[in-house]
Amino acid sequence: MFRFIHTSDWHLGQNFYGYDRSEEQRDFLRQLALIVRQHEPDALLVSGDIFHTAAPSSAAVNLYVDAMLDIHNACPGMAIIVIAGNHDSAARLESDKRLWELAGVQVLGGISRDNDGKADLDRHIIRVAGKGTVAAVPFAYPASFPLAPDATDIERSQRQQAYFQALLDRANEDNQGLPVVLMAHLAVSHSDITGHDPNMMMECVDISTLGQGYDYAALGHIHRPQMVDDHTRYCGTPIPVSFDEQCEHSVSIVEIDAHGSTPRWSTQVIKNLKPLHTIPAKDPVPFEQALELLQKLDPNEQSYIRVNVQVDTYLPTGAQEQAAMALQDKQCRFCEIKKTVTAMAQTRRDRNISLEAFNAMSPIEIARMYFIDKNGREMSGQQEEMFNYIYQLVQEENRQ
Repeated sequence: MFRFIHTSDWHLGQNFYGYDRSEEQRDFLRQLALIVRQHEPDALLVSGDIFHTAAPSSAAVNLYVDAMLDIHNACPGMAIIVIAGNHDSAARLESDKRLWELAGVQVLGGISRDNDGKADLDRHIIRVAGKGTVAAVPFAYPASFPLAPDATDIERSQRQQAYFQALLDRANEDNQGLPVVLMAHLAVSHSDITGHDPNMMMECVDISTLGQGYDYAALGHIHRPQMVDDHTRYCGTPIPVSFDEQCEHSVSIVEIDAHGSTPRWSTQVIKNLKPLHTIPAKDPVPFEQALELLQKLDPNEQSYIRVNVQVDTYLPTGAQEQAAMALQDKQCRFCEIKKTVTAMAQTRRDRNISLEAFNAMSPIEIARMYFIDKNGREMSGQQEEMFNYIYQLVQEENRQ
């Protein structure tokens, strides 16, 4: 039997509305080490997005290094396999891979190629002695996959699926009936992406792209834990990365008896030191009522707070400051106001802007107007910052 822990999407080093999350992340990693010590699995599979950015801070890197050593010491005989996700830098993650091998950690940052530029499949196949075989595929864009070793000419749009199948075929060679596990960081079509930013485009692949010949696919990238089918699972984030990730957060423990068997899985819930709460949780309320709810919060509660407000047009002047003031004597951390505009349909019908008035508007005002019409709500502070940053880049480019 092959027993392993499946986890992904740690997002270490995330700066959450200006707040440092290292205390929560350190506590999650402590819990993970305890789970490893308790269950003594054959392997720990980390399916990408170890860090939140491709250039993590030294503090985030140190957190990762210390935690991985603690996890290794919790079960020294356990294999640890780490693949890069779309948030990770492949080169940075692999920079110390030779050292990590001394601690039983296999790190794969990018797709390996041979001297001819074709896929080096063997680098991605890890045999866990007498237990199982892991075919590990770090994040890569579909058009970036190399040709399989025996392939002569395949269209780029088909190379990803051909690569996965070639890798699984190689993993099953001389496998002696042991379970085969596929690791990957990608989005499978028709998965539940609740919690991800609805304004961000997510490139998805059909599940058939993963090929045939695996007993369990340990996927990362989608933050909501779920089974895609009987053999394919997203373990989800161990602690939430956004307010909209309202689901149980955990790591998955998987057991497979032999190649061809259906995997059994269970979860170990991860407790978050600082939960993410939206006040109120469901329907938005008028701003004054929301302020009253904030004032009634337990002063000792340690959590991040998003305020769920309903308005006819705009928030009152100084709304952000008033919300922050309502929480100033409490342990929780104010993040943002989520605004729902009730009169959006009427606003759309009544909006007649002359060309002269339009020309007088600033770029951010036009962007706000378009965003409201498109989404029925205002841009968040982070989205406005992103727009202004991109606009400045375009302006600088045009001046050159």
